[in-house]
Amino acid sequence: MTTDNLRKLLAERTDCMLYYAEPAVSDELHAGWIGGNAPAFFDEPSDLIHDSDLTYLFYLTLVHPFQAERMISIFIPEDYEAYLKNNIYPNCSIKVVEHPISTESAKATYTSTGLNKHHITAGESSTDDQSMDQPFLIKAGGTPRLIQKEAYYFTKLQ
Repeated sequence: MTTDNLRKLLAERTDCMLYYAEPAVSDELHAGWIGGNAPAFFDEPSDLIHDSDLTYLFYLTLVHPFQAERMISIFIPEDYEAYLKNNIYPNCSIKVVEHPISTESAKATYTSTGLNKHHITAGESSTDDQSMDQPFLIKAGGTPRLIQKEAYYFTKLQ
C-alpha cells in the first residue's frame, strides 16, 4: 500500500477498504473468516485468551489491512450478560489481538456453536462517500459509520 493510499484512508479519510462476508463453501484462501475455529496461533496455551473470571469465544479474524504478515482476531465473552455490562470504552470486554498470520485451528477451543462460519473477502477499495450507502462487514479507513450514535458510546474513545 502506498503512502498516498494510507493518507487517503487514514488522514484525509476520503477512501476506505470494505470487506464482506460470504458463505464458507471451500477452503480457498480469503482475507479472514467469521465463526468457525480460532487461528491456530491461539492453540497453546489453550487458555491464552480467557481471563480469570471470563471465558471467551472466537468471533473473527482478518489479515491486517496494512501488514500482510499479521492478523487481527476478535474474541467476545461467552457470558452475554458480562458482554452487555462491559460494552462501552474503556470498560469493553471484547478482546482484539494482533498476531502473526495463522491458519484456522483444528481445535474447537474457542469456537462459538451459535455462529456459522463465513469467509471474509479481500478488501475492496472504495470512496468514503460511496461506502455510506452500501452494506459491508468491516470498513478500514474512511469515516466511521457508527451503529449507535449516542455520544456516550464514543466520547471517551475520542
